[in-house]
Amino acid sequence: MLCQLKFIKFALLCGLLVLLAACRRSNPPGIEDMAGHTDLSVFKLDSLQGVRDGDRLTAQALFTDTSSILTIDMNFLIGTPATTLQSGGWRWARNNQLETGTVAAPSVTFLGGQNGPPSIGGTFDLLAPDGAVRYRVRIPVTQLKQRFVRKPGGSKN
Repeated sequence: MLCQLKFIKFALLCGLLVLLAACRRSNPPGIEDMAGHTDLSVFKLDSLQGVRDGDRLTAQALFTDTSSILTIDMNFLIGTPATTLQSGGWRWARNNQLETGTVAAPSVTFLGGQNGPPSIGGTFDLLAPDGAVRYRVRIPVTQLKQRFVRKPGGSKN
């Protein structure tokens, strides 16, 4: 009887630990200052839009805190087994300064787009001009319902 009671307590404790692990929050979408100097948790993904053209996907993500906007432009090559970031750039005007750089992608998730809008997401590193990772951006897999077309010279319609 004592052995059964210990087993039941152990099973309940294991079940509680599994439940707590399952309820743990994953990394929310947002921006992380890799130098750790600034809390950027107030910045939220405002929009993600783009267009697929064959094996290419062009997308633009906007993050904002209502006082400034981080713009991330990305060009993906859709392939098998994986979609990869072919090129990307970012610009952020805040605190009366303009920061710019290139984008790298430690992970990219691409879904479909054959019979409807494609979906894209992942983890993207915003690189400073010296190549150092300045910010890390997490974008949840999001359907690109809004299309955009770039005018010659890179501006948006």
